[in-house]
Amino acid sequence: MPNVSHLTTKEVARLFHVSDATVKRWEDAGMLTSERTGGGHRRFRAEEVARFQRSQGIGLNKCKNDDAVLRTVVRQRENKTSSDSPLFNALVEGCEEKANNLIIGEYLKGTSLTELFDQTISAAMREIGDLWYSGEITITQEHLATRIVYNSIHKLRNTIALPEPNGKLALCCTAEGDLHELPSHLAQIILENLGWEVVNFGANTPLYCLSDEVVQYKPDLICITAKTIPDAERFSREYKAFRDQTQKMKVPVVLGGQIFRDARFSDRFEAELIAEGFADFENFVMGLSEKNKNS
Repeated sequence: MPNVSHLTTKEVARLFHVSDATVKRWEDAGMLTSERTGGGHRRFRAEEVARFQRSQGIGLNKCKNDDAVLRTVVRQRENKTSSDSPLFNALVEGCEEKANNLIIGEYLKGTSLTELFDQTISAAMREIGDLWYSGEITITQEHLATRIVYNSIHKLRNTIALPEPNGKLALCCTAEGDLHELPSHLAQIILENLGWEVVNFGANTPLYCLSDEVVQYKPDLICITAKTIPDAERFSREYKAFRDQTQKMKVPVVLGGQIFRDARFSDRFEAELIAEGFADFENFVMGLSEKNKNS
């Protein structure tokens, strides 16, 4: 992973959506403390950036949604037990800036991407999904929470200082019939953070189309995620043909998501890895890179 304990002026500016000159003015005014490299360049400790963010209230406690919508959400949740997860509460309340601050703030404090994805984002979204499934929140509230998370991880992705490219390419997608593409985007961030180039085809990607892209791109890794597959019988038949193709091309496949871990279906989907989570996925990719380096 890149070193996030010290941020450049440009990285701080991008985090707060201001110019480099503004960050320098903050530092010159004593509002934000920096250290200098041997070449005289400013470097900001993550803890100092987080302190400054809290002290200035940047991105804190702001809800972008209409007050009437927020009041409706609060009224519907009056008799519900609030979650221990601050991110979950921010998502249900529709507080985009608060969610952004929580996600990026955790990363700046040194939380690894895998821990952030597995224990914070995925956990909060599972809780959101469970509430929707039980009828305790509406589908529009679930959609709102999902949109906020997408926006937050997009901002997080722009904050991360990426390493030098390693020349490896991965194809990511979500299985046909599934619109839950968040896991594929989180997998993309993990890969990019390890130096991989990623082409992400997004949600509802048919395997026959993905097969054509495998021939076109000749990737070093394929990642397919799925929470649900409407026609599991057809998908398993098509996956077998797809798997034969990838084995002939010697391209490893990683599968992730609830459907692939389901005991009723898991034996139908052979792969180099059926990931239990993003830490599992990252370890596999790091091992793959090390194996290629030594071969």
